[in-house]
Amino acid sequence: MSNKTEEALIILGGTGNLGQEVLPILADAGYHLVVFTRSEISGAPFEHPNVTVTRGSLDDPDFIDSMVSTALQHADRLRGALFLNGGFGMDNGIGADGFTEQLRQLLEKNVYPTTKVLSRVLPHWATNGGGRVVLTSATVVEKRFVKGGAYATSKMAVDSLARQIQREYDPEVVDVHVLRPKFIGEKPGQDAPADLAQEMLEAVQREP
Repeated sequence: MSNKTEEALIILGGTGNLGQEVLPILADAGYHLVVFTRSEISGAPFEHPNVTVTRGSLDDPDFIDSMVSTALQHADRLRGALFLNGGFGMDNGIGADGFTEQLRQLLEKNVYPTTKVLSRVLPHWATNGGGRVVLTSATVVEKRFVKGGAYATSKMAVDSLARQIQREYDPEVVDVHVLRPKFIGEKPGQDAPADLAQEMLEAVQREP
């Protein structure tokens, strides 16, 4: 008898604060999780039997392909790719020295990892039954955010990326869901990681 689960998920950003809340919820729901990391990690969320940690570089297309292969070793199909990227930084505004470098750094954290993975995963879904993309944007795309323009711009790029995927792929091939959390924390007006983890599960499970 096969020990495979029905569906697997590739997860970027799973080693962060939100990710460590998301992983147990998704793993307990029966998904096999392939979690990307650049460095050694350990601890309870990563030792769940439904979690496989893959260490490598997203600049290597073969490594990304290996994440897909790993997912299919543990599941019948690759259900989705979840991007919890949450790089944050403040700046002194678009007219200030250093703004362009700050923007570059945040695009490297919030956008480029996503596009590198999607460049390999979307073609897979185009010929293998389709899948789901869940992106993490932020509420700053919808309101004035003083001295955080680089961060806001990087998250606007996440929203634009979602719209472009919708233009290029039919929803039955790639279904896109965008989360727009506030700052993650415990103060009033901030999102609790547990609430966001539940929202992530609902995004994965919802029908197109």
